Amino acid sequence: MFECKLICTDIDGTLLDPQHHITERTKEAVRKARRKGIIVALVSGRISHSLALLQQELGISGPLGCFNGSLVLDEDGTELEAHPIRADQTKLILDAVADTELETFVFTNESWYMQQTSQWYDIEVKASRTQGRIAELKALEEVLHPGERPFKLLCMHHDPLYVREMEARLQRDFGTQLNIFSSSPAYIEILARGVDKGHAVRSLCNAYQIDASKVMAVGDYYNDIGMFRSAGFAVAMGNAPDDVKQHAHSITKSNKEDGLALAIEAIL
Repeated sequence: MFECKLICTDIDGTLLDPQHHITERTKEAVRKARRKGIIVALVSGRISHSLALLQQELGISGPLGCFNGSLVLDEDGTELEAHPIRADQTKLILDAVADTELETFVFTNESWYMQQTSQWYDIEVKASRTQGRIAELKALEEVLHPGERPFKLLCMHHDPLYVREMEARLQRDFGTQLNIFSSSPAYIEILARGVDKGHAVRSLCNAYQIDASKVMAVGDYYNDIGMFRSAGFAVAMGNAPDDVKQHAHSITKSNKEDGLALAIEAIL
């Protein structure tokens, strides 16, 4: 029987159903795990404020892996690990996408920024349940508060083919300096070089003195593979692409079918 001390779960496509809700069965499974002394960490590309709101809905406390492992916080909000993007690298990317069709967000440890409101702004507000800030991105350094650091750039477009083309271009020009990958058919995420969700798993194992063999990681997309590799037991959602499932030890049902709840119930 797998002995679990830490559950690291992705959010979109995993914890949330297709309507971006947490089902009652999932809430109860997470709470049952916590009652049994298992730490439940939300590990996502999202900002900490958004993850904290989901914790409140679940009725739990616990650590957070934000921005795909770039910023890891303990249950008190103390930084366990931080890998911001350098200011010069942020400027290079913003200059490179300025004349493209991509729309771009900049996420910091405090907030998220966009050049102007758009449908993408509205989508992010609805998904994250947090309001962003409208700012001149080329002058971002003048806008940021003391101690505020960029951790993620998110580029978006409605055409998956265009997203793939732009991801390839950004990889060609900046792939040796930054971690550039797709987190959905519409999104390109940009992080500090070498950072992925596996950093969150390893950081939490160190902080809470948990062996990686006692970690279950659950996710549904390519950006979850690093988390799978760092966990003793990796579970792919039924809605994950087939080549993501190949990196998992087990496959659960989809997020339409309480797949996360089923995965948690199976180890309790």
